[in-house]
Amino acid sequence: MENSNRRVGTVSRGIRCPIIREGDNLAKIVADSVIEAAECEGFELRDRDVISVTESIVARSQGNYASVNDIATDVKNKLGGETIGVIFPILSRNRFAICLRGIAMAAKKIILMLS
Repeated sequence: MENSNRRVGTVSRGIRCPIIREGDNLAKIVADSVIEAAECEGFELRDRDVISVTESIVARSQGNYASVNDIATDVKNKLGGETIGVIFPILSRNRFAICLRGIAMAAKKIILMLS
């Protein structure tokens, strides 16, 4: 049965967590961060609330990521290391600069096409 007093739909909040490192207890860090945020910001946690995390912090906690050197080696092995075109990259992602550095290490020439 729907609650006729309900006036707000889905609310999304970004919670600031500490920097996640390999081996960190991600579940504890996320739970502690959400509880602390609720206390500091004055919002209530309720049954059936959904907490989600980005894939990047899960990967970081598991040590599952590629270094710039890993990217360079992979690009060179797959694309030969001569001229490489990068077409309309998603610049809003903070990872693009890191990926571009790896590509640059692997290629003699890069053609970068931006929108």
